[in-house]
Amino acid sequence: MAIVRQRKKYTGKIPKISHEELVQRAFLYLQFSKRCSVVFKERRTSVSETPDAIGFRGGFSFLIECKASRADFLSDKKKWFRRRPEQGMGHERYFMAPIGLLEPEEIPDGWGLLEVYEIPPMCRNRTVKITKESKRFSESERYMSVEISYLVSAIRRLNISMAVFIESPGSCG
Repeated sequence: MAIVRQRKKYTGKIPKISHEELVQRAFLYLQFSKRCSVVFKERRTSVSETPDAIGFRGGFSFLIECKASRADFLSDKKKWFRRRPEQGMGHERYFMAPIGLLEPEEIPDGWGLLEVYEIPPMCRNRTVKITKESKRFSESERYMSVEISYLVSAIRRLNISMAVFIESPGSCG
């Protein structure tokens, strides 16, 4: 069961934060808060799911879907890999939205909620707060081969090539 942090029902004005700003914040969150060594944002690949941000660290993956509007959040539920969580990516999965846009109770089972808010009004800095923790999806609850395909496709698009040479003993005179 996911941990929901106590927060009073938000009654303030929902900050206007664009999808692009949320994606950038998710990218930075994965780099610095989750300490992911490899992070991608909105990278289209050959796989069907295109996460807004996904990061990898030590064999674990962290997926963040950014929602700047309720309509976007509600339409997300229609995606086939959302209806079948075992077909989705990410050991941990989060929605990121401006504070007050979504309530923790409406977040799908297992998913976490990251809320972005502004501090103070004169400052342009935005802060991320974990309102609901993601559960850790096990190997059987996620589609690991899609994650591998995503990484391979991203590497191929970055034109990174590596060659591994194995020397057998005595092969170099």
